[in-house]
Amino acid sequence: MATCPRCKGHLTEGHRCPRRQSLVAAEIIACAIGGGLVAWLTLIGFDPHGQVTDMDAVSFIAGALVAVGINRALRS
Repeated sequence: MATCPRCKGHLTEGHRCPRRQSLVAAEIIACAIGGGLVAWLTLIGFDPHGQVTDMDAVSFIAGALVAVGINRALRS
């Protein structure tokens, strides 16, 4: 079977070379930042007086992880 000269994958009728790693990394980072900001803004919306202390970083990290997980699940 023939191989692709660019990515060395099998050349089939529906062959598409994988995207560059730098673009994939940029997409994951953008998704993580977006998810973190949405989670942080949600925390601010539900706690406008700041009664929940030290939850800013936790909500940002949790939102980032959830957003990246959803993004990767939808991409595969």
